[in-house]
Amino acid sequence: MNDMNKDELKEKVVDYASKVFFYCVKRCNSRIDAEDLSQTILLEIIQNIDKGARIDNLDYYVWGVCKNQYNMYLRKTIKDRNNLEYKEEIDDKDESPSALDEMLEDEKIRRMNQAIKLLSKDYAEILYAYYVEDKNLKFIAEELNIPLGTAKWKLAEVRKKLKEYLDMEKLNGKKAYVPKNFQVTQSFNGQINYNPSAYVDSLLIKNLLYHSYGNECSIEDFSIELGISRPYIEEYVEKLVKKDFLIKLENGKYLSNVAFIDKKERREILDFVRDNFSGYYNALVKFAKNNFSYYKSLLDETNAKDEHLLWSLLGIAMFAVEDKFRTEYTLRKDGFNWDLMLLETVDKLYSDEFFISVNGNFWDYYNHRMGIIAFPSNYWKEDGGASDVIAYNKALTGEFDLDLLNNIFNLNKKYSDMLESEKEILNKYIQRGYLELEDNDIKINIPVMAMENYKEFCDKVINDLELVNSYKELYNRIYMKVRSLIPNYLEKQTSFIIQSVTLTRSLIITKAFNEGIIEDDKTRKKFIYNGIIIK
Repeated sequence: MNDMNKDELKEKVVDYASKVFFYCVKRCNSRIDAEDLSQTILLEIIQNIDKGARIDNLDYYVWGVCKNQYNMYLRKTIKDRNNLEYKEEIDDKDESPSALDEMLEDEKIRRMNQAIKLLSKDYAEILYAYYVEDKNLKFIAEELNIPLGTAKWKLAEVRKKLKEYLDMEKLNGKKAYVPKNFQVTQSFNGQINYNPSAYVDSLLIKNLLYHSYGNECSIEDFSIELGISRPYIEEYVEKLVKKDFLIKLENGKYLSNVAFIDKKERREILDFVRDNFSGYYNALVKFAKNNFSYYKSLLDETNAKDEHLLWSLLGIAMFAVEDKFRTEYTLRKDGFNWDLMLLETVDKLYSDEFFISVNGNFWDYYNHRMGIIAFPSNYWKEDGGASDVIAYNKALTGEFDLDLLNNIFNLNKKYSDMLESEKEILNKYIQRGYLELEDNDIKINIPVMAMENYKEFCDKVINDLELVNSYKELYNRIYMKVRSLIPNYLEKQTSFIIQSVTLTRSLIITKAFNEGIIEDDKTRKKFIYNGIIIK
């Protein structure tokens, strides 16, 4: 070890960091204590290296420091924890040991380290250069390219800020140790060149946004709550403000521009909908029964049973009615319309609580291409989730080759007319039950409707006042419930929140299934009647 220089020794010490930490974890009463003790151990070793300590056997030396510091921890830190008080100003340097050196001997170093983390980058640089690197103010001013007077003023501000921070009676880093996790749900209008949910993938960002949800926060507040140094927080906040996830207020503080629904609130909403959806359900069933023959007359020839076709009828009717109450999503700073919210996982979901989305790819019908509207379900069996029967096929919109379907319908092609590559795709559809062959004719088992007939049926739905008013009454009651749970400044996002957090469609489909109005088709590998092909 004698041949190693100081920098080489320090690099070797870094390799011991995780080992020292786990040494402390096994012996301390809490993770916080373990982190504090391991930092103190590593700091002492590095400082002794800087002072020129002779180290013949680094391994032996490291564990010797560990033992000594752990004994000090037992004597001082645990014994005096409840009586610790520390207030100290950083005075001008003299030949006596600095305040930082003295604090290395006990737990007060933790409080100073936490305070330093709250300093912005420029203040932290001056503090480190002056007290740790022992540079004079003139050198620091030249190095940072600032006037000498500014350097002196900033050093005085550092002392003032550190004193303020050391006086804070706050729990540092609460969310760094007990973070909350949320599921992300989003929607947007038109084209968008990035995925908003990707910005909130990390647990850190979720908790940063959560901390400022209805709660004005400064950079310092974020740093304290998350236990992360201010320069890192500033970088995160800057990016989130740029993409409009955070609102910067005139007072310099921030508010989250996305909604959060915790598991208690989510359960309140789910239970509220469950207790109040029967009027809407009854109106839907009445409409479906009264208009079933009309709906069936709009379809191309199909062999589907009535109870199977009712799946797509109910799906289209719900979609058409609820679409009347859907508003534009929030216009963001970059010109895109989108909203995003985060849902905490509830402790348990019932079998009729799963999300039914509406997927469609029929926007190119002006060019005479076919499209599909499907009502897929996402279900969470680990939380209770939907039953296998109700969790029906959700792959229609992504599985079909629209150009191939277009050839079958518009060109009336026979199986023998198809290219080998097309036959390979058709065979896959036949195997899954989507298509059948009768001699050389290709028959589609999924409900099929012309675009003009689809529009005609949707008009029929939204002109049924009893049906629309039944949903309006339910929607308005849910609206008031959700409004009572979210901050006033997010009021415009209420419609999106209702769309994302309520599971009305699943309640209706499950109730209809349990009452025998709609049935499963056990003869097929996949249930294919929860969507409709538009031609």
